[in-house]
Amino acid sequence: MKSPLLAICIVFSAMILTYNIPASFGHGFGTETMPSVMIDGMESTLEVASTTNRDTGIRQIMISLFETESGNMINNVSFEVDLIKNEQRLFKNNFERDGGVLIMNLVPSQDSEVEIINQGTVASFLGLASDQFNLKGKVFENGGLYQFNVKILTVNDYNNKLSEVVEYDLGISIPETTYYQIDDKNFGIQELGIITYFDQITEFNYDQSSRQIKFSFPFDWSQKTIEQTTVIHEEIIVPRSFGDLLVTSFTASLNEIILPESAINIDDFSSEGRIVHIVVSQNELQDFFSNNQFDINEIVMKVEPSQDDLPLSGVTENGQFKIHLWWENEIKSNSNVRLHYDILDTFLKDRPISVPYELKVFYNEEELLKKNGISSGSKTTSDGFEFFIPSDVTGILIVKFEGLGGSSLARVDFPLVINRETNTPQEYLIPAWIKNNAGWWADGQIPDSAFVQGIQFLIKEGIIVIPPTEQETSSESTSIPAWIKNNAGWWADGQIPDSTFVQGIQFLIKEGIIVIPPTEQETSSESTSIPAWIKNNAGWWADGQIPDSAFVQGIQFLIKEGIIVIEQ
Repeated sequence: MKSPLLAICIVFSAMILTYNIPASFGHGFGTETMPSVMIDGMESTLEVASTTNRDTGIRQIMISLFETESGNMINNVSFEVDLIKNEQRLFKNNFERDGGVLIMNLVPSQDSEVEIINQGTVASFLGLASDQFNLKGKVFENGGLYQFNVKILTVNDYNNKLSEVVEYDLGISIPETTYYQIDDKNFGIQELGIITYFDQITEFNYDQSSRQIKFSFPFDWSQKTIEQTTVIHEEIIVPRSFGDLLVTSFTASLNEIILPESAINIDDFSSEGRIVHIVVSQNELQDFFSNNQFDINEIVMKVEPSQDDLPLSGVTENGQFKIHLWWENEIKSNSNVRLHYDILDTFLKDRPISVPYELKVFYNEEELLKKNGISSGSKTTSDGFEFFIPSDVTGILIVKFEGLGGSSLARVDFPLVINRETNTPQEYLIPAWIKNNAGWWADGQIPDSAFVQGIQFLIKEGIIVIPPTEQETSSESTSIPAWIKNNAGWWADGQIPDSTFVQGIQFLIKEGIIVIPPTEQETSSESTSIPAWIKNNAGWWADGQIPDSAFVQGIQFLIKEGIIVIEQ
């Protein structure tokens, strides 16, 4: 082997490929073993494996060449390695390894260019062996799919150059975890994680009403890709504080094709939280490809609970017991609730078991009540506990199972929602007196203060909701769509419902056509005198005699002056 480059740094600028690289795609495992081939009279096998140090973020790639039958490493191997990610060449370099094993560490750094450094210069700093190589660069901050083109140039002797170079095209999937924060109406701020073993996630969405998780990533739908893809493996990390996703089973689809139950596996034994594994085999991918025509080169995964009212499921910290928990009807304050539960032994393939346990109910970290019991162990009869929920208890209730079988580690918690908020469409019911007020005010029969109070009532009661504006809009762009003018007239005549009128007002605010300025003062009802010019403006605008911008400025003036007060 040639002398190591102890203090020499070779910098390779990343470049976009301008020629075709043979397509090869990674799979759900961090190892790729290639079919055996004859090299210099020996049946030989190349293997590429990857591991990730979660503390340092360093990803290690190990390339090995060995005799297929004996498993013995082949000596004095010259490797040419071309590493590509997202169609970008990260580096291309030759490596000579006496023992037939090449180890490269992909080290995250702030460097825009990939730098190759012999380990002798930095081994002690990174805590890595000195016979390895560091590849440093910002691109290594993320995992995903790495494509390798590996050529074997020599074996057994560095002067023994092969007459026919052996070339491998393969892909290694390095797991990458991305967390997405959502604000759930019932469980508050939650973080859902996606661990991808294939390629980087390009889109993520969570639908609170259906509890559906949707995400996508690139995938080249071609026969060659299918043949080189052993498996697609994705994982969803669910925090144990997110009760809506602690169900016993899920359904999943790939590009709208329902996956079999065998493709979904729930892991409640992880310290990170619940992990839902989605695994699609090569045979399944082939079937999808052969029987469908996909218009875009991507995979869209959708995962959601199998049913709305399935039992919740959890495993104790010591991994010995699994509990299924469910109840009837919606849990509400000032009412009774009866919990049903089964205690199962995971060591006995989830068979019901009779063990002592403690059940405790907590609200705002205070214990409300508890029960000591022994589970029935019956396959036909579940255990239960009925209790009353006080009127002042709302939000999240924590049900704790502890001390199962006498073990302090046999414990698991379940968050339950009291007075669940749903995503049902909002009904807009504007009281008749407000419509009457509007008409009387227009005719001068009631004072300005009465009209203003009606508008304030609509905002305060949430009938008119002030949405966040998307932009600050200049007077030139305050063009009110014709359909909103039409809506106003039809609403006054009773031809359209209140909801349509309200949506028009909200549209103007959201789009920044009506901008809500800060009020200068809090104004009492006695001071809500609307200037005559605003009434004139309203009439002229309705008749098309002044532009939209003049009418908008009048509304903004009323809010800014505190004549119409927007309560926060």
